[in-house]
Amino acid sequence: MTRRAATLSLAGGAVLWGAAAVADSLTYHNDRFDVHGTLPVGFAAGPAPQNGDGREFSSPEDSGHISIYGSYNTTDSITAYREDTKAFYANSGGEITYEAGQDDWFVLSGTEGGMVFYLRVEQGKSCDGDVVLGHWLIEYSEEDRGVYDPRVGKMSEGLNVGSC
Repeated sequence: MTRRAATLSLAGGAVLWGAAAVADSLTYHNDRFDVHGTLPVGFAAGPAPQNGDGREFSSPEDSGHISIYGSYNTTDSITAYREDTKAFYANSGGEITYEAGQDDWFVLSGTEGGMVFYLRVEQGKSCDGDVVLGHWLIEYSEEDRGVYDPRVGKMSEGLNVGSC
C-alpha cells in the first residue's frame, strides 16, 4: 500500500483517547488526492512514500497504525471496489466481521493475522475534478482492542475527500 507525504497541521477538536478527551487532534492533508484525515495527537508520521499517495502514522504507546491515503478507483464503481477489497482480505486470510456503506462510502472491519483492521473508504473529487477514493485504515493487535474498538468509528469520520 502506498501513502503520500504532505503537511500535518494541528486542528482544534476533541478526540476521545484513553480515559479523557484530548484537546487536539492531528489533521493530515494529502495534496495529490485532496484527502484529509484526523488522528490522535500522539501518533507519529512514518517516512513519506515516493509516489505521494498518503502517509502512515504509528502510536508510540501500542500497536496502533493509521494510514490515510488516496487513490484512483480502478474499478467501474465504488461497489466494485468494495467487492475487490473484500476479496483482497479474504484471499490474504482475513475475516470481515463488520460491513456498512452507502453510494459513496463503505466500511470494512475484521481481523487478519492477529491484527484488527477498520477501513473506511469515501469517494469524492479532487481539486482537479478527478473522481478519487480516500482511505482511512487503522490496524492494531487483538491485545489493544480495548483501546481502539470503542473509538475507531468516530475517528474514521474525520476522513474527507475534496475541499475545493
